[in-house]
Amino acid sequence: MTIRIKVENAAAIQQALAELGDQKAMRAAVKDALRNAAEPMAALARELAPYDQGDLKRSIKIGPRKRGRGEDPDTFGVKIGIDANEQPAKEVARKSGKGTYRDPGVAGVGPITEFGRPGVPAKPFMRPAFDAEGEKTIQRFGQTAGPAIEKQAARLARKRAKG
Repeated sequence: MTIRIKVENAAAIQQALAELGDQKAMRAAVKDALRNAAEPMAALARELAPYDQGDLKRSIKIGPRKRGRGEDPDTFGVKIGIDANEQPAKEVARKSGKGTYRDPGVAGVGPITEFGRPGVPAKPFMRPAFDAEGEKTIQRFGQTAGPAIEKQAARLARKRAKG
């Protein structure tokens, strides 16, 4: 599930950000605004995740989205999903003492919980969070991006004034 937002007149916005100074700092401010706007969606997904699935609740995180091959280098985003490092897959010894099996960890349990499988009903937690918070996330980003950029611009101006 991906939400893509296309900003009209993005070239003018990028030029204005470049005129403010450190473009890397400005991009960081916008990414922080995006992360803050997406946090309620991640919180709702954590709340909706079933208790009986180990570390599933704790593994729902917001992280940077990797750019695809050939994608515009000015494109960035965040993703909300399961951090497989929270409870990684591992080899576990069988109780009978004969051999091992691979415990899939949360990366394997998450999709099964979300979508189900034969004999196991689905207990969706990510899609309901997206449905409830998707539009609100876009609105929150629109409200927080401007102030985040202004705050970063003021910080850069103070930095320039010192040195």
